[in-house]
Amino acid sequence: MVARSFVAVLLSAPATVALVGLFLVATPPVAALRLPSLLMVFPLWIAIACLSYLIPTAKKAAAVLIGISVVGFGLIEVLKMTTVGGA
Repeated sequence: MVARSFVAVLLSAPATVALVGLFLVATPPVAALRLPSLLMVFPLWIAIACLSYLIPTAKKAAAVLIGISVVGFGLIEVLKMTTVGGA
């Protein structure tokens, strides 16, 4: 249970930043949309951490959260290179 808690707390933060960052890069730059999306970081982090407990083992949860982070940050870089979205 301790390993699962460490995975949930430590690896859900980068996954949250990747998802919020992906949203911010993919949407057009609207000033009214930036602050509410940044304020959603904490509730989304808690939700991802809680949902990671639904995955049967800590290793699988770590793999899923690392996968979300890698894919999210990769898509952010691709969107920035192709200048699609608000970046």
